[in-house]
Amino acid sequence: MSENKRYQINTAYRLNVTAELTPDEEEGGYSVYCPELDIYTQGETVAEAIANLREAAEGYIEVVGLDGINLRPKPVIRKEVELTVYA
Repeated sequence: MSENKRYQINTAYRLNVTAELTPDEEEGGYSVYCPELDIYTQGETVAEAIANLREAAEGYIEVVGLDGINLRPKPVIRKEVELTVYA
């Protein structure tokens, strides 16, 4: 190898994002939304939906770059609230 050859070293970053899964009662399977990246995908099972989200998120970040994403600086507390509605 030549001493003049340069190597690019990529740094690995670990990011945590939210996967909001919603069962699709009509079609089956699950829709999944990542609010931090504003991307949606789906899968037949929870595991498949999460795998599809991971693939979509990694591809999205490759395109826009780390500087192009806006991850929340602080955690957000999410609670599901049940409502009773009379129509």
